[in-house]
Amino acid sequence: PTSSGSFALSLIRGPPQRAILGPMRLARRPASHPPDQCQDSAVTKVALCVVSATAIKKRFIYAQ
Repeated sequence: PTSSGSFALSLIRGPPQRAILGPMRLARRPASHPPDQCQDSAVTKVALCVVSATAIKKRFIYAQ
């Protein structure tokens, strides 16, 4: 339990959070996506989720 807790803290405090939140902030800008491209923005969000999940998996493997 202790190792998983420290892993969660290192994941929250570490650089990967910034690397994940950076693209997400860019994707949230309404100016870059017109209202008629709702489906396209949804696909972009899914892609960001996949990338962030991959980054978390890599971080988890390196933590071990």
